[in-house]
Parts: sequence; structure tokens; C-alpha cells
Amino acid sequence: MPRPRRPHRPWSDLPLELLAMVLLNLTCLADRVYFSAVCRPWRSAARGVEAPPRQLPWLLLPSPAAASFFSLHSGATRRLYLPEDVSGARLCGTHGGGWVALAFDQWRGYAAVNLLSGARLPLPDRLRTNLPNRQGNSACEHHMVIRTVTFSDAPSREGCLAAAHISSAFNIAFWRPGMDRYWIAYGLPMDVIQDMIYYKNGLKEGFHVLTKTEDVVVYAPNGGPSAPLVMSRSSYHVQKRDDDHLPKSISLSRYLVESRGKLLMVLRQLKRRRTVRFRIFEMNIETAPDGGSEASWLELNALPGRLILLGRGCSRAFEVSEFNRLDVGNIYYLDDTRFKISSVLNSGSKHSSTDMGVDAQKIRNRTDRTWRFPQEFTSECSPPIWFAP
Repeated sequence: MPRPRRPHRPWSDLPLELLAMVLLNLTCLADRVYFSAVCRPWRSAARGVEAPPRQLPWLLLPSPAAASFFSLHSGATRRLYLPEDVSGARLCGTHGGGWVALAFDQWRGYAAVNLLSGARLPLPDRLRTNLPNRQGNSACEHHMVIRTVTFSDAPSREGCLAAAHISSAFNIAFWRPGMDRYWIAYGLPMDVIQDMIYYKNGLKEGFHVLTKTEDVVVYAPNGGPSAPLVMSRSSYHVQKRDDDHLPKSISLSRYLVESRGKLLMVLRQLKRRRTVRFRIFEMNIETAPDGGSEASWLELNALPGRLILLGRGCSRAFEVSEFNRLDVGNIYYLDDTRFKISSVLNSGSKHSSTDMGVDAQKIRNRTDRTWRFPQEFTSECSPPIWFAP
């Protein structure tokens, strides 16, 4: 005679102690939101458990049809509901607190948008220079295409500045809220910019621009927030490294990252457009005999206890000890070593991301979850980007 089946207990009747244990294992903020949406008792249980102190940025995978994001906390890809015009936009920058910079129409219609609050700040699509042109005019406006945007602070805060790596008659431009018509143009020798971050823990506070020659140029505002925006330029005298003797088949791409108050340069080696190796250098600054300063890049053998997320203009480093139950490698990277302006100017062109992943050589206790990092991602609107909620 078969045993009588015990009635199933409704999910809403699970003990609070059990729900609390489940919540403690949900380190991704999005998973906790899904947990709270199950029913009213689960929502009440979520209120009684302290949220994780910090969140790693999500890998935002844009798509006009169905945007999604990948969480390093859970190792899973989740659907992300975005406004229709944002879902089809090209993402070209990000800042903590939910901000992204984007182009609604690929090469124009720029804005800073907060994906959490819905706040929007238009960004100009032209730039202005005070250098004289052939006709002798001292103020000229130019068209431009923005590659990446870096913010000094949240765009909604007073005193925020934005720097853009652009394709135009110049290659770098600056903006702050209130400048509705144009960016202010500046320029380094063409095609030398590798990466840019806002860094304020060194001798020179401002936008630090890394060049192909591994020099660092710093732009900082000259004057208060009410004065016209004029950027002063300085640079570090960086000693040249003489240890790079690479075959012609190897190409290099460089990134700037701030970690533990120091400025790091991550050197990415590629062969046939595929990443083969990373090297990490820390800027060392010493006082010169004449009273000035000299800088050099000192190579680090490893980054114990640290995690780096690489992305043009938005690379960030984190201490693994600040996150519970996080099994990660040292470096997560995106396919952003080449900027195809044709993909931006031609509507419908695809942004391929065949070379993104994790630096698996330095992963300890590798698990299957590590290999679920999304690869071979292709979108018709935008490459992926790190999004900091």
C-alpha cells in the first residue's frame, strides 16, 4: 500500500531562519531584488537582513531586443529592463551610482543617463577650440565622434567634469554641466591616447591620460566652477622601459587603474587579435636632484588579494577581502582594444566581443562558474561595458 504523500508547504510559509540563510548566500544585489519579489513574507525577510556592503560592477550586455547583465557575484546572466531608447544606444562611459554615458544615435545624441533613477543630462555633440583657423577666427566648432567618456564625479553633482576621447580634428575634449552647446577641445599628437582615468591621489590631481609611449599627461581645471572652463596641462617625466623586445606578431594595449592609492598601468599583449598575456606596472615617483620629480613603471609580479576590471576609461580595482564568497581571477577584460569608427557611423554594424574573458592563469580554486563568463557576445548597438549600480 503506497504511503500517503505529505502536503507540500507553501513557499510563503518557510521559516524566517531558513530565508535568512538563503539571503546570506545571495551576494548579488539583483538576486536579492528577485528574492523580495517572490511574495510578501519573503519581502519582509529581506528587510531584516543587512545588504552586502559593496557590489562589484555588472557586465552590461546591451541589446535592442533584450539587454542583460552578468554578475561576478552569482556567476549568472540576468535580464535587465531598460528604456527603449537606452536599449538601442551605444554605451561609451560609466560612473558609480548607476550612471552611463551613451549615444542614442550611435555617433550623436549623447547624454549621461542614470539607469537607476532615470535622470538624464544631455551632452553636446560638437566641440569648440580657441585656436585660430585658416580664416583667422579664434573660436571654431567641429563635429566629433565620442569614443569614451570619463567623469570626475557623478554627473549630477556640482563641480563634475567630463573628459572624452574623441575622433575629430582633436582627440580629447572636456565638459561640465551647464555647457549645453559644445565641449572644449584639446589635443595630443594623433592616435597616441591609450586610456584615461580621473586620479586624485598622486602629485597631480586631474584626468590622467596614458599614451602609447607610456607617458602620462594630466589635465586639470584652471579656475573655479563659475569661470570659463580652461584646462591646464602637465605631465610626468616617465623613464622609458627597455625590457620590451616583442616579436612583430605581438601588439600592445594599455590601461590605467587606481589601486590602493597608486596608479597602475596594465599592459595587454595580443596575438592575432587575441589576448595572450597581461603585465602590471605601478608608477613609482621619486624626487629628482633638481627638486622636481621623476616617475618610472615598476613591474608587479602578482596582485594578491586584488581584482581588476578592465575597460576603457572605467577600469577599477577591488579588494577581494571586501566581498564574501567571491571566487575570482585577477583580471576581467573586454574586447575594447580596437575602436571601429565604421561600426559607429554605419547604422546596423555589429560590435563584436570575441576577445573578452578572465585572466585564468591566476585563478585559484577554479570552478565551473569561472568559465561561464559570457564570450562571443555580439550586439548591433553597443559593446559591453562595466556598470556600477
